[in-house]
Amino acid sequence: MRIEINNNYCIRCGICEDEFPCLFKRNYDEHCIDVLYDEIPAEYAEQAEQSAKDCAVAAIKIVK
Repeated sequence: MRIEINNNYCIRCGICEDEFPCLFKRNYDEHCIDVLYDEIPAEYAEQAEQSAKDCAVAAIKIVK
């Protein structure tokens, strides 16, 4: 499972990082949100799914 962020939709509000710091990190240099894993570890699968649901602008996509 992977997480993709559509940077055309992402407004960099940081909700994903606030709720799931185990998965996301705000990148101030490049003005984007970084996903911390190429492949999401199994123990974070539920959080990854929830992050996509919680994204205010639907910019987070789960790829299985």
